[in-house]
Amino acid sequence: MKHSRTLLLSIFIPLGLFGQSKSNNTFPEKSINYGIDKTYEPYEFVNKDGEAEGFNVDIVQAIAKELNWEISIYPYDWKIVRYKLEVTNELDASAYFKTAAREDSILFSRPISLVYYSIFTRSDKNPVEDLFSLSGKKVAIQEVTIVEEYFNQLGFLDLEQLQTYTSESAAIDAVVRGEADCAITSFMTTNYKMEAENISNIQSSSDPVFIAEYCFVVNKKESALLDSLNWGLRLVKASGEYDALYQKWLTPKKGWWEENIEIVIIIVAVFFLLAVMTLVYIYSLQKSVRKKSQLIKREIQNRTEAEWELRESENLRSKMEAFTSVMLVDINLEQSIIQAPKLFYSILGFDENELNGVNIHQLLSANSVVKDKEIKSILLNNEFSFLDAEYEFKTSSNVPVWMDSSTSLLYDINNKIVGFKQFLRDITPLKEANLNLKDLNAELANFMYKTSHDVRGPIANVLGLVNLGNLTTNDKEILSYFSMIEKSVHKLEHIFNDFREVSFILHGDLNITTFDVKELVEEVSIAIFLKRNKDIKRAKIDFELLSESKFITSDRALLKRLFYQLMENVFEHNSYYDTQLKITYEKYNSTHYKIYFEDDGIGIPEELHKKVFEVFFKGKRSDINVGMGLYMAKKVITRLNGELNLKSESGGGTTIEILFPVRQMTENITYN
Repeated sequence: MKHSRTLLLSIFIPLGLFGQSKSNNTFPEKSINYGIDKTYEPYEFVNKDGEAEGFNVDIVQAIAKELNWEISIYPYDWKIVRYKLEVTNELDASAYFKTAAREDSILFSRPISLVYYSIFTRSDKNPVEDLFSLSGKKVAIQEVTIVEEYFNQLGFLDLEQLQTYTSESAAIDAVVRGEADCAITSFMTTNYKMEAENISNIQSSSDPVFIAEYCFVVNKKESALLDSLNWGLRLVKASGEYDALYQKWLTPKKGWWEENIEIVIIIVAVFFLLAVMTLVYIYSLQKSVRKKSQLIKREIQNRTEAEWELRESENLRSKMEAFTSVMLVDINLEQSIIQAPKLFYSILGFDENELNGVNIHQLLSANSVVKDKEIKSILLNNEFSFLDAEYEFKTSSNVPVWMDSSTSLLYDINNKIVGFKQFLRDITPLKEANLNLKDLNAELANFMYKTSHDVRGPIANVLGLVNLGNLTTNDKEILSYFSMIEKSVHKLEHIFNDFREVSFILHGDLNITTFDVKELVEEVSIAIFLKRNKDIKRAKIDFELLSESKFITSDRALLKRLFYQLMENVFEHNSYYDTQLKITYEKYNSTHYKIYFEDDGIGIPEELHKKVFEVFFKGKRSDINVGMGLYMAKKVITRLNGELNLKSESGGGTTIEILFPVRQMTENITYN
């Protein structure tokens, strides 16, 4: 009891002292000059009465009250604020977006808030959906901001003109007047301006392209002032005042709800019921996906570890074999063993005297006996000087042992054939490891396929609920939520379909047939244009045949997937009707085919040549595609033992060359 009382005192006495210190404002008085951007609503601005207002202003004044400071607010253009803080030191603090480049001259506090930047265009103009679509456009931004810093680093974007203005409001006005095609400004500031000035012809045409942390900043030498700001910000958040100010300035006003309260209650009740049902399904779906994803990751990790152990074992085996594991066995024409090394007897579990004169076929499996007879018959006909094969031996305890064999003829001193020489090497550990790895790959492929199949049911349920929700309300805001849910679920469905495709590519059986390559190109072209509801008759696709025959022998299903990914990638990142695609097919030599895919699109910057084949990499945003197209194309050509080469530059089109071997319709014994 005594120890418990002491512990409680040690906890509550500091808390009491802290509360007393705060309530009595025991912090020393201090005068701070704070600079603001006078046109950055709703974060900081000067109102019609000439007074400083905004979220940042209220936050810093709340901090000043907590720390017993006197705050003087100085409104300027943003460019002047930075100059007075970083160069002349006339200002003690301000609010900046955090970037690595700015940390050389200023210190950043803990984040005040997150600010989202989007691309805004006029409603009567074509939307600009992402950064890659800015090429050839006039882009308006606020000067001396992180947006300008970012564009200075994007050398591969071919902008017609980057127009800078003193404020984001002026940049939006330039779009309204038609001086600029689009503006990149913060989402909250632009919407605040649109509501305040009743602007209706401006739209946000993209997802957020920048997400930046908004922080208080001080000069590099004012670390003590920064510590005080951080402490004050912590006190303001702890008191609950931060949440109230965030609600006041950064939460959209919903006046319509007050005017239509009865209808709102009904709609909210219906929406809440549907939302709960949707969230339950989404939560269960996410939980299922998360669990299955963890299992997939674990299986992949186990397979990677097994492959690593296999490589290590193979390296060790190769080193050992180079010195000790090659065995020379002499056999006469009657297949009796004349002599063999001790290692051969030891591996098979026999004494040396037990195998002398024994027919070697008694030690082989039935299939290996047939193979050995065929090989030695070919050697006796002088068709080859030696032949390689793989044999299954049986030990004294009837346990299978696998050996590589290189067989040649055995001659006496008169150059007369008296038997055969067989160089043997034990490959049993490697054989067993390969079989285990094959089983593991098959299990992983089956697991990935079943996972993608099991998720289809919950996805269909969620889409059904979304459709039901769309039928029960006409509220645009609620319908927009359902639209976002539907897009996310479709993207999730597409991801699992791609997983299934990757599983088929990596682990499916090869089915070698002979087919018309031109017919395959036409089939894939129709499928790609039909997917996006495009008119195939307007497509600019040329096929050139540089071979005597248009027929090809390979796996048609794999090549169809390869062609689909390469051709869809061309039209998804360019115009479906304006892009010229030329496909050239030739028989490169007697053993290989070569096919070129050449387009006149926007091209790919050299620094992205390797990244485009990485999984989930997307050079341009798409509604459904998740960035696995070129990754799957690379896997297909690897499965076919071929090569894929990329030649492209920004604005100069793209050429992809694939080279893969001619396959045989039937598999025969191959002799080296």
